[in-house]
Amino acid sequence: MKNVRVLKLGTNCKDKATRLTGMLTHWVLDMDGRVVYIFQPKGLDDKCQPLNSLLLGEARLEVPRGAFEEIGVPVEILGTQLTDRASGFTGMATKFIRHINGCFHVFIQPKGVVKGTGLPVAENDFDLRQCAGELITKLSEAELKKSKEETPSP
Repeated sequence: MKNVRVLKLGTNCKDKATRLTGMLTHWVLDMDGRVVYIFQPKGLDDKCQPLNSLLLGEARLEVPRGAFEEIGVPVEILGTQLTDRASGFTGMATKFIRHINGCFHVFIQPKGVVKGTGLPVAENDFDLRQCAGELITKLSEAELKKSKEETPSP
């Protein structure tokens, strides 16, 4: 487990490039330790849908003082093999994503290509609590229930 300094999700801020204001709704931590944020601009488009979100680094954001926090992240899991227990989807853990309401997902990238297209198999993200792997501690039923109550998955 490593403490990572990140901007607090739910922080209202401004994108320096577009000058749009909005909110940070997710952060993504990759295998290199880089953090990027999903920034949701405030407003709706002409079809009454939310504006497209942007994937931004910290340097591009104007944030208020005190907008940072330290979060414990199990970075040792990145680069290891994981399996989603529900589907059997298996591959390498490549990055984490933290959602605004606290749940924590891991992206799994299988090896190989799709027959017929030759394209790499697409990675998918899963709630870390439903994954199995050598470095994942299995939660007891009570611990899992408490975790889901405190940080529900979307």
